[in-house]
Amino acid sequence: MVCRCCGAPGAPGLCRACLATLRTGGERRLDGGLLVRYALVHEGAARTLVHHVKYRGMAQAAALLAGAMAGALPEGARALVPVPRVLLRLWRHGVDPADALAEALGRRTGLPVVTALARPWWWAGRAGPAGGVRGTPRFRARRPFPAGAVLVDDVLTTGATLAAAAAALPGVRLAVTATGPPERPAGR
Repeated sequence: MVCRCCGAPGAPGLCRACLATLRTGGERRLDGGLLVRYALVHEGAARTLVHHVKYRGMAQAAALLAGAMAGALPEGARALVPVPRVLLRLWRHGVDPADALAEALGRRTGLPVVTALARPWWWAGRAGPAGGVRGTPRFRARRPFPAGAVLVDDVLTTGATLAAAAAALPGVRLAVTATGPPERPAGR
């Protein structure tokens, strides 16, 4: 067995050194009212695990992150709605991180995964350095979703992707992500 983050031998999930880098996340309310809860701060082992899911399709990393995400789900959650990766990035990387996380979270909690959002074919990337050119995602509803549905995504950065997904699914009021930013100091 090896650590799913750094590859150190002997650890069934994460080694002690990687576990020591994990910090509990928080929550942020976006414009429009969507409450986003993120399980871990996007640094150290959490960041590495997200990258393993996002760019390598590692199911074990998704399962580890889903374990942390389960605690961020509200009591009344009825379904998980992954925020889809654009088609061209899906082709390029071969994996949809939100799908992988939602499936792992669904296995862990017993909640159904509902593909309620249509996958856009492309938009300018959201990831990258602060201040970079960022596209505006556009989603549309693909099928009905139950009351109590929760959006699932990999990382909370600006919140634009999750806000766009929530706008396409009126009535969805909560999202959960694997990672997000450190808490902002009061007054900033």
